[in-house]
Amino acid sequence: MKKFLIISAFLLAFSAAGIWAAKTYFFSKGALVMVQILPGQTGNDVARLLKAKGVIRSELLFKILLRLTSSSKDLRAGRFDLRKNTSDLEVINCIKTGKCTHYEKITFPEGWRSEEMAEELAVHGVTDARAFLNLVREQDLEGKLFPSTYLFADNTPPQKVIDEMTAQYKKRITPLFKQYKTNLTERQVLTLASIVEREAVVHDERPKIAAVYLNRFTMGKRLEADPTVQYALGFALRENRYWKRGLTYKDLKIDSPYNTYRNAGLPPGPICNPGYESVKAVLNPQPDFEALYFVADRTGRHVFSRTFHEHKQHIKRIRGK
Repeated sequence: MKKFLIISAFLLAFSAAGIWAAKTYFFSKGALVMVQILPGQTGNDVARLLKAKGVIRSELLFKILLRLTSSSKDLRAGRFDLRKNTSDLEVINCIKTGKCTHYEKITFPEGWRSEEMAEELAVHGVTDARAFLNLVREQDLEGKLFPSTYLFADNTPPQKVIDEMTAQYKKRITPLFKQYKTNLTERQVLTLASIVEREAVVHDERPKIAAVYLNRFTMGKRLEADPTVQYALGFALRENRYWKRGLTYKDLKIDSPYNTYRNAGLPPGPICNPGYESVKAVLNPQPDFEALYFVADRTGRHVFSRTFHEHKQHIKRIRGK
């Protein structure tokens, strides 16, 4: 009797182990993998790709089920997030419906111009850079492409990308115009905010920098903002970047409506896409702040001055002779 119980226990344990192994092998999903299906690929191509990625276990079974339930034409092109050891029917349904479409996570920092955003979108295969830029310029949207983190699928139409970004602008920025009273137009606010965004490094200085430019604008003084010259210069070939560093006196003389060293008033429009805090700073600047000048102090902060004489003294102290 005792021997029979031992044998029964052994068989039960062996059966349980077998069931667990079969379940693990055939039904338990594994690690997540990204699979890219190109336009025009056949069912054989897709089956081979899925087998190589470990998503399916049998190319033959996948092709049979694909033929019975649909066809290769029903499989969408694009990138998909699938798990290893997924059932063939689930894989087919997922790719047909797009439920497992891979989305690229793209973060646009505050202060990027539309060209930088266009390039980032193209690098990630989201949309065509030129088509995106053309629409931005046609719709005059520089300044309204809200800087944030987005999830986009491959080959998203550029207008859809723009719609998502401007929707965030309306959600985050538009309420600020109701919260704070201003005599400026929305475009003027965004233009000043874009300059503040490019100037500010430390968060708590934004209202002060905004106050300086608002003071100068109200008095009719030229803004003399370096970022507007950087914007006018465009792409700096030697530095392989936008926003040229170390502007020269020659740069400050560039003939452009965006050059606020040569032209009074505001530039024609925003020079970048500002974030929430910079727009808020223009609408709610530092109160009773009479400074008209500021200079970077090599720590990321700025020293502010009411007079040009004070300004020159600060420059001399910070930069030396």
